[in-house]
Amino acid sequence: MDYREYKLTFSERWRCLGSALLLGGAIAYLFYDSWFGLLLVPMLFGIIRKRQISFGIEKIQEQLAKEFLDALRSVSSSLLAGFSMENSWKEAQKEIERAYGKDAFLYRELDSMNHSVGFNMPLEQLLADFAARSGNADIASFSEVFAFAKRSGGNFVTIIEGTTGHMRARYETEREIQVLVASRKLEQKVMNLMPMMILAYLKVTSSGFMDVLYGNVAGVLFMSVCLLAYGGAMVLAERILDIRM
Repeated sequence: MDYREYKLTFSERWRCLGSALLLGGAIAYLFYDSWFGLLLVPMLFGIIRKRQISFGIEKIQEQLAKEFLDALRSVSSSLLAGFSMENSWKEAQKEIERAYGKDAFLYRELDSMNHSVGFNMPLEQLLADFAARSGNADIASFSEVFAFAKRSGGNFVTIIEGTTGHMRARYETEREIQVLVASRKLEQKVMNLMPMMILAYLKVTSSGFMDVLYGNVAGVLFMSVCLLAYGGAMVLAERILDIRM
């Protein structure tokens, strides 16, 4: 499995389509007062679909990093208890199964790796393959250091504890950042709705006031510029609040 990719489920695709239709209908009514505004639906569907895929990849990456961190803790404990490196990863598989179940991403990876090790495949090669598919910088870094230590006889416990400490610090820092910006993200979502709500209010209470903007080329161009500025402001606000380690 390539963890850098995400395939939408059937229900997610339909939700994306429903959201595109709903948003396209609102834009058609509020910005153009014409069914021609629904021509934007395919573009909106593509944007919403791309956002949903990015959100899915982000969730997979978070879960994978969390599971890998727990697996490293288990491996470190097993090594300190006197287990061999290969048996330590088998113990990590059991720990992941107890904590997350057999459907966990890392359980499937460890199950495949441990089976391959049984057929005399090098553990460092299997870790390198997993790291390449994970899309996680910490896992990739650990794989490289692990392979070097395997060749030169390094202290695996120290290496694993160092990687675990680095990943834990990153995870905790990102959580703190998300807590700090949570209220700002809520404010952003409210502000994103305000222009649509203002237009809806004017359409309902003072429809004649908006007539000059509909049914003519100048009005269509003006509303199109406003729509682009509206969309650009939403993208800019989202990028400002998207703080990552």
